[in-house]
Amino acid sequence: MHLKVICCKLYISESQNAAVVDAISRIGQKDPEVGLLSKFEDEYYNRVRYTLVSYITSESSTGEAVFSPIRKVLLAMIEAAFSAINLEVHCGTHPRIGVVDDMSFHPLSQAATMEDAAQLAKLVASDIGNGLQGVLFDKILFYH
Repeated sequence: MHLKVICCKLYISESQNAAVVDAISRIGQKDPEVGLLSKFEDEYYNRVRYTLVSYITSESSTGEAVFSPIRKVLLAMIEAAFSAINLEVHCGTHPRIGVVDDMSFHPLSQAATMEDAAQLAKLVASDIGNGLQGVLFDKILFYH
């Protein structure tokens, strides 16, 4: 059996508050089964792109994605961002949709497919919807 590896690029609308950026980065580094590959801070746009990677497991009979440690990490990073960032005072040159501006999921290993990435994106969207019910936000874009 080959390991299915998926990458997620998470864009958060904040790069000028070092304490917030560092706190979110620390969350991305807590789980040894999730790698925070890079953090690109764009001061001009006032947003950060976090690139995370982990594995995904699938149900053997259906092939549907069922588990990835990245789900819990992403939810924790998003919760921290929603708690710390106020878009009413946010200033940046790039148009933004919300505190979490964009998430994209991509297969990285030969065993992983675009369908795996799409299933993971849907699971993360469900996690956000269920886990952050009291949090008000306009929209998060999911790409796969």
